[in-house]
Amino acid sequence: MRWARLWAVVFAVGVLGGCEDADPPVNPVPDAGTVDSGTGDAGTAEDGGTQTDAGTDAGSLGEPPPCERTQGICVGARRALVDGAYEPVCTATSYGADYEATETRCDGLDNDCDGVTDPPSWSQVAPLEAPPHAGRISSLRVPDGVLAVVFDRMAVARVIRMDTAMMPLSVVDARVEVLDDSLALDSVSTRLLRTSKGSALYYSSAGPGHDHTQGRLILLDAKGRPVPPDGAPEVGVLLFDQPVGDRATAAAVSADGSRVFAAWRDASQYVTGGRELWGTLTELDGESVVAPRVLMRALAEDKLLYGVEVMGLRDGGFLVLAQEMKQGASEGLLRLQRFDSGLQPVGDERTFSAQANPATRLVDLGAAAGDALASPAIVLRGAQGSERVLRVLGNLFGEGTSRTLAVTTPGEDPWFGTAVTSRGIEAAWLSVSSAPQGGDSWFGFRGRFWALGKAGVPADLTSGPEYLPLNQFSQWVMLEELPDRWMGALVMTSTESPLAHTLQAVRYCAP
Repeated sequence: MRWARLWAVVFAVGVLGGCEDADPPVNPVPDAGTVDSGTGDAGTAEDGGTQTDAGTDAGSLGEPPPCERTQGICVGARRALVDGAYEPVCTATSYGADYEATETRCDGLDNDCDGVTDPPSWSQVAPLEAPPHAGRISSLRVPDGVLAVVFDRMAVARVIRMDTAMMPLSVVDARVEVLDDSLALDSVSTRLLRTSKGSALYYSSAGPGHDHTQGRLILLDAKGRPVPPDGAPEVGVLLFDQPVGDRATAAAVSADGSRVFAAWRDASQYVTGGRELWGTLTELDGESVVAPRVLMRALAEDKLLYGVEVMGLRDGGFLVLAQEMKQGASEGLLRLQRFDSGLQPVGDERTFSAQANPATRLVDLGAAAGDALASPAIVLRGAQGSERVLRVLGNLFGEGTSRTLAVTTPGEDPWFGTAVTSRGIEAAWLSVSSAPQGGDSWFGFRGRFWALGKAGVPADLTSGPEYLPLNQFSQWVMLEELPDRWMGALVMTSTESPLAHTLQAVRYCAP
């Protein structure tokens, strides 16, 4: 009987004309089974679920033909047998469970087999009326996506809500009080904060002639809409009003999210720096906790304070970073001072030498890096021989460490942003050079978008071969961590003719 069955199979193959390179039958019916190029018994799934039709012998159809796509995870894939026929067009049944017709996963694989692994996606978020500098835009990660606030028009802050793919969902106008109508946009700075009552919009405005500066706070709901407390003005709770003219104030929230620490310099309309740095601490409703006081003074008569940043420490205290340098000098000092919850100085001030305009970012690496004094770090732009680099200064209150985060494109300046993620510090930057065409000097820049890629190697993620057109005010990148190892960044592109400024978003994979 065994030999009789064998001869029956041979005879059937001969009758059907079956040989190894036989063509598949015409008009096969596709099915949603899984991939397999082998032969199985009737009704049996083999090798991860390949299905064969009952009563059909795959050998009678010849060797499975190769699939259309041959790159990425599709290398070597052959058509799966579905309902007694090979797939006419390969699907995940043939390519396997990792296949996606349009790639969405951040998994280090070329899932759609187009030769590109984890491609970034770009989208236009909003047209901008006026180009905001770094002080007039801010971003914040929220549970369902990202919030951004931008000052690009008179007496209004626009709060833009995006989803986790960095696609815009809504734009809400928050009314603000601008003290100097003649310099409305130049006289404002802003920051999105995470408080114990949810997201909040902090902003400050300098008065006419830079004779006084106000700081205000507007609480936001989950949709980014203003929710002023009972009795509070629509334009926000007043945090401070001081007889100085600093348009670039700084703000941070205490560790428990219940208080706002704001700092400003005694600047004027003629000098961008200041001889003194002042600060105050208030409740979210504007009630004073610590009255305005001097936090730092310039160490020398011919020096000024620039680029102030503040941060809440996990022990309840605060950290202040300022650059001190002589006007026109090529080098200066980074000055770092701790303060307790009452804004009293704690310990000795730390100083670090730095080139002029180092574009610092003060970050907290979190509990994984150690206690409240071990986790703060400074990311700054600088030179390393003939190269431009982004460096990380760590162990700021110990012996101090320095490491290179990224080596940027030779001959180009990095305009960068950072974010502390579950995997450590991430950075993205616009690598900028002078535009070859002439025209207005404000538009004389072009660049490409780079970010730390696999194993920390910089990757060019620009959307296409052309450079991005940039403006003098484009010297920023807003960067936020997204779910599933994705990152979201905001940049601004600008063109002179036609005159246009556009807020752009890029979502990219950081495996």
